[in-house]
Amino acid sequence: METYNTTFSIDELFDALSSSNASAVGPDDIHYQMLKHLPSEVLNTLLSILNGIWLTGNFPSSWRQSYVVPIPKLGKDTSDPTNYRSIALTSCVCKVMERMVNNRLVWYLERNKIITPTQSGFRKGRSTTDQLVRLESFVREAFIQKQQATAIFFDLEKAYDTTWKFGILKDLYNAGLRGRLPLFIAGFLFDEGL
Repeated sequence: METYNTTFSIDELFDALSSSNASAVGPDDIHYQMLKHLPSEVLNTLLSILNGIWLTGNFPSSWRQSYVVPIPKLGKDTSDPTNYRSIALTSCVCKVMERMVNNRLVWYLERNKIITPTQSGFRKGRSTTDQLVRLESFVREAFIQKQQATAIFFDLEKAYDTTWKFGILKDLYNAGLRGRLPLFIAGFLFDEGL
């Protein structure tokens, strides 16, 4: 069995909890601070529950519930509903599980050099600043060489809503991922899994 499909360890749970920032609670009213201060025997029980979800693929329906909070966009007419961005407050327990799965996914992608070296977003030790420095270097080099520099920027409106979910699963398959990890992601993307 691939290591990314094995049950989660207590160290992975601790890592996911320690990298969780304070945020508002979702419908289950469980806060990160509550989870971080659980006694070890309760943390072991939580780990057992999360591993049960991982092994069975039974994605809790309560994790699909959220409180949606509309936030008005600055300087926009608040009487127009399109001038709000929404924030969905979901289960912190679900987000801990998400983080554990994501850590394994990123480990696999990094280890197998599947992510292009030029990608900076959503990677440890990198940020959008890296891309700004890269762009600045590209422009400076063009000036030095007395050449032109062309840059194209895309801002995808409602990018998450228009994401091709089957395409994500296809990409995971093409990356060599099989078993629990892609099945969990499928359960996360679709109401009934596959």
